[in-house]
Amino acid sequence: MRIVELNTYCGSGSTGRIALDIADYAAKQGADTIIGFGTGAVTPEAEIFALRIGGRTERKWHGAIRKFFDMEGYGSQQATRRLIAFLKEYQPDVIHLHNIHGCYVNHRLLFSYLRISNIPVLWTLHDCWPFTGHCAYFDYIGCERWKTGCYRCPQKASYPTCIGLDGSKRNYLRRKNLFTSLPKLMLIAPCEWMKGLLTNSFLHDVPVKVIYNGVNRGLYYPRESKLREKYGITVPYLALAVASEWEERKGFKYLPKLANKLGNDCKLVVIGLSYDQIAALPEGILGLPRTASTRELAQWYSTADCLVNPTMEDNMPLVNLEALACGTPVATFRTGGCPECITDVCGAVVEKGNVETLAKAVIRLCAAKSELRPACIAQAEHFDSQFCAKAYWDVYQEVTQ
Repeated sequence: MRIVELNTYCGSGSTGRIALDIADYAAKQGADTIIGFGTGAVTPEAEIFALRIGGRTERKWHGAIRKFFDMEGYGSQQATRRLIAFLKEYQPDVIHLHNIHGCYVNHRLLFSYLRISNIPVLWTLHDCWPFTGHCAYFDYIGCERWKTGCYRCPQKASYPTCIGLDGSKRNYLRRKNLFTSLPKLMLIAPCEWMKGLLTNSFLHDVPVKVIYNGVNRGLYYPRESKLREKYGITVPYLALAVASEWEERKGFKYLPKLANKLGNDCKLVVIGLSYDQIAALPEGILGLPRTASTRELAQWYSTADCLVNPTMEDNMPLVNLEALACGTPVATFRTGGCPECITDVCGAVVEKGNVETLAKAVIRLCAAKSELRPACIAQAEHFDSQFCAKAYWDVYQEVTQ
C-alpha cells in the first residue's frame, strides 16, 4: 500500500508528531508512506518520509495574500502542480490530509485533482478551520456563523491572521464547494466534541469516524531529572503549563491570576513563551521558551506535580496526554475534547474561566500526585499512539477494499 499524508509540519509540533506516528506504524506494516509538508524543520526520525512542498519564496507570497486579502489556500500554485505531478507518478492508494492551511498548497488545484483521481481521501480535522470562512476555532467568542455562512469575521486578526480585507464569506462558500466535492472522502475527528460540531457544519453529509489523538509512550514516561535543582525550585509543589505558542485562546491571560492564587507553596512554570512574554511575567512565575527536545519536556512533565491547561478552545490537546503518560495529573478547563481524556482519578475539569476553582484543583492534585500517579499512567495507556496509528491503518484497509 502507498500512502501520502499532507500536513503543515513533518515530525514536529502536535500534528507533525501524529502524522509521523501514523507513517511509522504503516511502514512497519509494509506500506510505503510519504509525508508532504509545507514548512519547518524535519525531525531526524521523520526524514525518510519527508517531501517538502514548495519553497520559501512561494510560501512568503502565499502568506502575503493571506495576510492582506484573507486568501489562505489561494497561492502556491506551482508548488501544488508539482505535488500533483508527484502524486500521478507515485499513485498512492490513500491520501490522508491533516492541516492543509499554512500557505503551502492551493486548495482549488488540489481538490480538483482529488475529485477526478478516484483515490480515497481521509481528512483528520485537527481544528475547525475546514468548515469556517476564516478561523481555526470559534467557541471562545461564541460565534455560530460557521453553521450558516461566515461574514464580517470577528476573528479576522486570529490565526490565520489577516490585517486587510475580510474574505470570510468568499472563503466559506469556496471551501463548502471544494470540500464537499470529493466522492471518496472520510473525515476523522480526534474526539467526540469535534464529531458533534461536524453535524452542524456543511460537512454534515460526509462520513466521519472518531480516532483519538495518541501519545507516544516511548517518549513520554516518568523520568528522573534535576530540573528543580537547576532552576532553584525549593517550594513543595510545582505546577506546569505548556503550549507550543501562548496566546489568548490558550488561556495566557489566566496564568498571572492563577499564580497569585496558588500561594507560596506552589511554583508555576510556564513553557513555550516568547522572550517578550517572559520579560512581562510578574514575579513568581518561571517562564521558559519551548524546550529543546521531547526528552526535556518529558522531564518537566515528570517533575511537575500537576499540569495546568487553561485553554479556552482546543480539540484533543496532546499536552494533557503527555503529562498523564509521565504520571502527572491534569487540571484543565471544560474545553473541546479535554473532558474526554481526563477523569476524576487522574485530574480535574473545571468550567471555563473559573480561575478560583482551577487553582483549588491544582493545589489538590499537587498534594495527591503520588497517589494519582498510577491512575494517570493507566489512563494514558488508553490513548497510546500505537492504538491511534493502528486505528488509522484499519481505516486505510477499509477504504481501499
